[in-house]
Parts: sequence; structure tokens; C-alpha cells
Amino acid sequence: MAFMNQKQLLETETHPIIKCVIDDDFKNLKKLLKISDINNLLTCVESNDSITPLIAAVASCKWDIFIWLLNVDANPNVVSKNGFTALHYVSQSQAPPKFVRKLIEAKADPNVVIQNAFGQKIKLSPLQIAIMHDREDIVKELLSAGALVDVFPVNYPELIHSNEKLVQVMNRLATSGDELCSKLRKIVELKIAVQMKTPKEVFETFGSYMLYEDPQTHLTIIELLCCVTGEYTEKYQQLSINWVKKPGMFNSYIKGAVSRLPNIPEVYLYVPIKCLLAVFCTMEEIATEQALVIIPQLLDQLKPKNGLNLNPVVDIQQIIYLITQKTQVTNEWHPNFIEKLCNTVVPFVKDQYSTDVRVYTYGIVANLLSVEQAVSIFTSVGITSVPEDILTSADMKMNDKLKETLRCLKNYLRKLNEESEDGAAVPESRKKKKKKKKKKEKDQHNNQNVEVCGPSTDPAAVPCKPVGTQEPPHFSKRWREKLEKLANTDETKVTRIESIMYMNNVDFRIAKGSDGTEVFLGLKSDGTEVAIKRMSRTNYQVLMNEKSLLRLPKLYDCPVVRYIDFAEDNTFGYLCLQLCEYTLEEYIKDNDGSLDKEQLVYDILDSLRALHCQRPQILHRDLKPQNVLIDVNGRARLADFGISRRLPKGQTTYRTRSAGTEGWMATETLKDEDEDNDVRYKWSTDIQVAGMLIYYILSGGHHPFGETYERVYNIHKGNYKLDHVQDVVAKDLIEWMINKEPEKRPKVEECLNHPIFWTNTKKVEYLRRVGNRNEVSVRETNQELVSLVEEWAVGVSYNQWKDKFPPDLVKEVDDKKRPYPNNIFGLVRFIRILREHYPHHIDKVDPLRIFPHLFGCIYKLTKSQGWHLEWSLLKEMFTADVTRSATQDAMPLTNHEDISVAVQECQPSFTETTANATIVTDAPE
Repeated sequence: MAFMNQKQLLETETHPIIKCVIDDDFKNLKKLLKISDINNLLTCVESNDSITPLIAAVASCKWDIFIWLLNVDANPNVVSKNGFTALHYVSQSQAPPKFVRKLIEAKADPNVVIQNAFGQKIKLSPLQIAIMHDREDIVKELLSAGALVDVFPVNYPELIHSNEKLVQVMNRLATSGDELCSKLRKIVELKIAVQMKTPKEVFETFGSYMLYEDPQTHLTIIELLCCVTGEYTEKYQQLSINWVKKPGMFNSYIKGAVSRLPNIPEVYLYVPIKCLLAVFCTMEEIATEQALVIIPQLLDQLKPKNGLNLNPVVDIQQIIYLITQKTQVTNEWHPNFIEKLCNTVVPFVKDQYSTDVRVYTYGIVANLLSVEQAVSIFTSVGITSVPEDILTSADMKMNDKLKETLRCLKNYLRKLNEESEDGAAVPESRKKKKKKKKKKEKDQHNNQNVEVCGPSTDPAAVPCKPVGTQEPPHFSKRWREKLEKLANTDETKVTRIESIMYMNNVDFRIAKGSDGTEVFLGLKSDGTEVAIKRMSRTNYQVLMNEKSLLRLPKLYDCPVVRYIDFAEDNTFGYLCLQLCEYTLEEYIKDNDGSLDKEQLVYDILDSLRALHCQRPQILHRDLKPQNVLIDVNGRARLADFGISRRLPKGQTTYRTRSAGTEGWMATETLKDEDEDNDVRYKWSTDIQVAGMLIYYILSGGHHPFGETYERVYNIHKGNYKLDHVQDVVAKDLIEWMINKEPEKRPKVEECLNHPIFWTNTKKVEYLRRVGNRNEVSVRETNQELVSLVEEWAVGVSYNQWKDKFPPDLVKEVDDKKRPYPNNIFGLVRFIRILREHYPHHIDKVDPLRIFPHLFGCIYKLTKSQGWHLEWSLLKEMFTADVTRSATQDAMPLTNHEDISVAVQECQPSFTETTANATIVTDAPE
């Protein structure tokens, strides 16, 4: 009771430490902080927030306490429960500018953003908060500290006048002589125009300012427009490329890019790189003088800077590949230039880098074969052949020029090797034997590194159809009318790319992503119904990654969205996929009560097992309701593998920048946007998010970590609620999977062996074995254990359990001298006797139908007491084969009283889209 009163006090009254700060009670504050962490979040009723003492000192303008807290290492970057830092509080309080100066000296980040302002997905910085609260004095201080200026989103009523305020402040400061604001005004005007005007209007307005440079990020207007996200992504890219290709503009842009690249912050480097890649992809040939100017700058960006960012590396290597392909490479290039190019590029052929990076690196090597010095360097560092996985990856890219280049390199190196052997060629039979031996050793090594799968669950053990084998056309129910209309449409109105056809019309578009990706209903020439995922060639690395994964032969028969075909033209890449009916989000939202939720849960875990059991493992990294599709048979399939990754061979962890969707990311992947350290992705990362999905299904659309605006904070803190699911067995699995500590989460095989998927027979057998435990079988039952079990059986009493069975059966089975007690243990003992001595009766009465909560309560008991781990008779039941169907002889997940609760593979929005476009100012995933 004392604890409950204390909890109530903390929720309704300001914490004593915060109270001391507000009341300027220095003496008691020091005493209290001796027994409390100085950076703890504490309740503050006055601020309607949980804040640190430092934030309280800022909010209440207590300068002396503020200085003392900084001197004793108070962290200025701690985020309050509502998402504010100390700098945010300065911006919205009456604190004078000197508070900002001291916080900046203490390493406060001026560009940290509120993740969920106003309960929406709005990101606001301290500078933006200062603009909103008319704190122009604070704006000056933040600008001098390096705060970046950005516009406000226009689709939120709370911010409707904020951009007007921003423009007014910029104009006033510029008029008063602030040089930075004077230069920033044009960038602010551009970003507001992108939100309010069409691409054509924006280019007409800013056409003469395309090379104007943002003084903070050193990005030009043309680069910002080329990377606009939202409804008009594709149009902005097209207009940007057309502008750069105008006479004289390319040389001017390249010259400027060369001078700016060293000054662009690493977090924004992807913007000019993407722009350069888009331009070079569309050029027929590149002048030598342009190549000699831009290549050295690109090579400098490949050198490690606080850890290598692998995302730009792929694009940089592709640019260098395109330049060396489209430029007349000769021996006349300066030897020092050739040496720098070769020595910088060559290390990226190593296995530690992604396949895409390695493919383009070998492509660069092939393009330089005409240079004798380059060939000498390549052979001296051990490049003597082109690996088979590189050739396979190039084949899957559908890039004929690249494939031809790599084949030429392969033949050249093979001939070089033969000549170096002085004609002593190794007999072909010996080569094959050595190859088979190496492959066998390699397979044995891989077997030792599998974390998740045992022999019985290895998908590789099941024969797979060849990738080229196509199933008969699927017959969609949801899209039937539109598909028939498409099939009967005049040829002049449809778009045909190789063997596929679709209509570039919103009526046939079934999904749209913020990165310019669109998904259309389509048909192949043989009548197969497909979903066509279309992405611009200037930015479809994600599409190619997804294609390479889905084309893996071992995934063909697995429960994931199936690859059908691929095509490309000069503008787009087209990934044809199995057409599904709904996303999981739609399926749950429109549920009429007939869904088999347990089957959906099993399908998702089975799909995840298909990925985690690959060798090497595949990590999905973007699980969410929109990326689970329901096929025409009502089965769930994982989809959208654009940011999925295969683990490096022999590794169990993949290090990369944070990826995924806000609110559907694992605890260990959450990090501040300004953090440079890579995130460590493992199978356990997918498991936690899969646990969130399972709760989403069983609860009818709820999230275990709360509403949208609070999920990131709750995931970080490990605060969850499972109130919308009553079944204790289901809750047990969910809690296990969403554990904050990655090492405590189950592997997917363990999830599929969980009792939630057990058959009736297996559950009764479990009860029988528990009935043999001394703690249960003794007549003088341990009352503490009985009370513990009854806590889980909320609203259910087992005191009259004998009344639920036929009287004749009870009379026959019950002990005449010492009847079984009228409690839950007496019932379990009774079931044990039925199971062992009266099997013909137990088949008739079905105890789990009569007592639907019983198994869950007993399972929770055995787990709380550790019996399921220490007692072999129970432990062995958790290691059975999980390859059965989830519905085979299965009990319902719970009784109905307990449940209070083909769109294509690209969800309606990869990230939430609006009717307006937005200039990207954040680093990519």
C-alpha cells in the first residue's frame, strides 16, 4: 500500500528534487541528488512533463542552480518524456540567451529534434520552437551555435503560421546585417515553395538560382530539388537532370561540386552523390577533362571518416564505374592519377563489403584493362579472377553492359593465369575435383554457423523449383475487375516493357511510396497477374537489392512474396511480384471477426524463419503491418525487402546505419539522428519487431508500446502494455519476443515451438506431466502456489471444477477415500488420471474446451517456478519439430470472450506521404 501511495504521489505531484529547483532550495537539492541520478527524468506537474533537474532549472530560470548542475556533469542532451531537451525549454520559456551559450559550451546539440510534437510525427528543433514562441534573441544564439534552419511542415494546423514567422525573422535579421540569414533567405524561400507550388512553378521561380549554395550544408538548389521526397519525387528528378544537361550547365555544376564536396557534412554527402549518379546515368559519354576533375574528389570520399558509410560507397563506386565506362581511358593518364584510382578502389573487392559495392568495383577494374599500369596493380594485389557470386549478381541486375564487361574481365584474367603457368595447364578434371572439394568444405563451414535452424527446419533440405519456373496465373478476387479492364484496354493506352504490361494511371496504381516508388496492377504476356513495382533508374538501388534477395532459389517455395520477373527501360526499373490482396493493416482494420489470428501469427513467424534460416542469414529490418501482405488464400507473407540485408559469410551481425520505420524498430536500433556509429543488426532485431506485429494481430490493431507519438520513447525505455490481449500464453510469447535485451529474446525456431501453437493433444500431455510433479500431486497442496495460479485466472474459479464433468465420470475416477481437492491442482491431478488410466473418457469430455484458461495458468506456473527448464519431461516438449501446420488439431488461441480485441508488396506509403513535397534534410536510412 505504501508503494501504491508513492506511485500515486509521483503521478499527481511534482517530484521533491524538481520542487527544490523551482523553489531555489539549493541546500535540500544537493542532499537529494546525493541519492539520485542527476539525469533522471522526474515528474513536474508545472511543465506537464517528466524532466531532469537541469531542464527544471532552465524552465524556472534558476541560473545559479543551472550553472552548478552543469559543473557536476548534468547532461544537457537528455530528452524529457515529452521529447524536449534543455535547449527546447530555453526556446519556449523566459530564460535569457545566456542559458543557450552555457548549454552549447556543455556540448548541447542545437539540432536535436522533437520526435512527436503535438502528438504527431513532427520533428521540431530548438530553433523552430524559438521561432514559434517569438524568441528572436534565442534564434540568434542558436544560429551562431550552428543550428540549421529548416521550414515547418505545412499540413499541421498547429504550425499554419510558423513559416510566416520564420520568413519574418530571417528578413529582420538579414536587414540588421546578419550575413548568414541574408544568404539563408533564398534557401528558406525555396523550401517553402516546394511545399506550396508545383515542380514546374518551382523551376520557373528558381531557374536562375540552381547553383545557389546553402551556406550551412553547402548543398546547391539543384541538388536539393533532385532529392525532393513526396508526391513529385520523380518529376523533380526529371526536371533536375534536364537542367544539368543544358549546354554549359554540366561543366558549371561539376566544377562547383568538386569545390564543395570536401566541405559538405558527411550526413548530407548522399545528396550530391545521388545527384551526380542520376546525371551520369543519363549521359552517353563523359569528357576526359571532366573525369579527371571529379574522380579524385570521389576517391577522397571513399576514405574512412569516423567510420565508413556504406550507403554512399555503393553510389560512389557506381559513379566511378560509369565515368570509366563512358570516358576514353588511355595510357596517357598520369601515372600518379592511375595509381591513386587503383589503390583506392581495389580494397572494395573484399568479401566484407556488400555485393553491390564489389560488383561495381570489379566493373571499374574491367574498364581499366586498357591501362597497363592498372593491370599491373590489380594483379599485384591478388585480383586473378571474378568470383561466381559477382557474376551472378551482375546477371540479376539486368545490366547487359555490366554483364558483358565482367565476362570480358573474367576471360582476360583466366587467359592471364594460363599464360603465367607457362602452358602447364591443370587438367580440367582436377580443377573440378578441387572445386567440389572446396565447395564441400565451404558448405560444412556454413553449417557450423547457422544460429536458428536445425536439420528438420532447414529450407535448403526441401527441393526448390528453378527460379525460371512460373506458376499458373493467380486469380485475384479484390483486383479482378481492374485486371479484366486492363486486359481489354486498347494497346495504344497501355505501356509494355518486354513481357509485362500495365497502365500508367492512378486508377491502376495500388500503392505509392515517398521515394518515388509506385506499384501498379499488371499482366505478363502469359496472363499471369502481377504487381509491378516501378522505381526510377536514378534511385533504384533499393529495388535491385530486393530483386537480388527474392531471386535466391531457396526463397522460391518459402512463404514470402514471390519474385516473378524484372524489366527496365531508360527511365525505370520494373520488379514484378506476386499479386496479393491486402496489407496486414487493411486486413486487421476490416476484420469482421472471422480472421484466424493464430494462423496469421504462425505465417509471419514461418516467413521470418525462411529468411533467418538462409545461409548466410537474411535480416528483414523493416517489419511492420504494411510490409505483411495477405495473398488470395488468406495467408500472410512478408514483403518489401528493399532494406533487407544478408549477413556477411561467417558473421552473425550486420553493421549499418539505422533502418526501419519509426515505431516499428527494435530497442537497440534507436539512436539520435546525429550519431555516426553504425547499428548492430542481428536476428534478434527482427524478433522484437515481430513480437510487436503479433500483438498487433491478436489485439486487433493495437501496439504494445502505445500510441504513435509515444512509441519510440516507450520502446527505448522498455515500457509496454498488453491489455488488449487476455490469453496468458499469447502474452508470454509476446513478452519474450519484445524483451528490451536482445540476448533474452527467442530465436524464431523457439517462437514456433511456443505453446501458443501446440495441439490439443500436446497441451493435455503437458498437463499430465505437470500432474506428476510432487508440488501438484500431494493432497496437502501448497496454498501459495494455488493462489499464484489463481491470480492468472482472473475472473475464473476452479473451486467447483467437479461440477463441470459428468457425475458418473467423477464418481468413477475420483478417489473414494481421499477425493481430489476442489482447486486447480486437484483438476490437473484429475486430468492426469484421466489421461493415463481412462483415455477413452478424456477423448469424450475434452477438458481444454471445458476449461479454456487452464493450460495458460499452469504453463505460467511452470515457467515462473522454472520447472519447464529444470525438469527434462517438460523441457523436451519445447524442442519438438515445428514444421506442422499451425491449424492442425489446434485449439483456438482463446475463447471468444477473451478476445476484446491484395495490395502489393509496396505498402500504400513506405513513409507517410502527404500531398506536398519535402526537401530532404535528414540522412538516409
